[in-house]
Amino acid sequence: VGVGGSGKQSLTRLASYIAGNNVFQITITKNYSTSNLFDDIKVLYRTAGVKGTAVTFIFSDAEVKDEGFLEYINQILATGEVSNLFAKDEIDAILTDMRPVAKKEIKGFIDTADNLLKFFMDRVRNNLHVVLSMSPVGSTLASRARKFPGIINCVSVDWFL
Repeated sequence: VGVGGSGKQSLTRLASYIAGNNVFQITITKNYSTSNLFDDIKVLYRTAGVKGTAVTFIFSDAEVKDEGFLEYINQILATGEVSNLFAKDEIDAILTDMRPVAKKEIKGFIDTADNLLKFFMDRVRNNLHVVLSMSPVGSTLASRARKFPGIINCVSVDWFL
């Protein structure tokens, strides 16, 4: 949390580089919608879960084109899952990709769909780091914190003063 130009995103990129994380940030366009956000989150989940790559997802208040976007960010922060993110066929493809990884990493892995999905989500939770870059100016942050409590309760807040 800090005013614009205080170095929030720059410091995040530097810290991610030092930690060896890939950095991902959405690019807002005139036609960017919830379906585009879902597509971007799917890429993040596949990178963090299937590939096992550490990813830092930077989401700033300037990228909140629709307040509904924060509902999905809130879900990611609170539970690590976004409801109805993947269709059934996409889940089946993910489970197929995760099967050899799970068997290699966990000795005696019991190969069931539930165990594979849990393994996938655990890898996502371990490898996906969400950084919210917000400005405290005005009442927007306070209003969003009331509507979406995960953006305050499920994070560590660094104040850039």
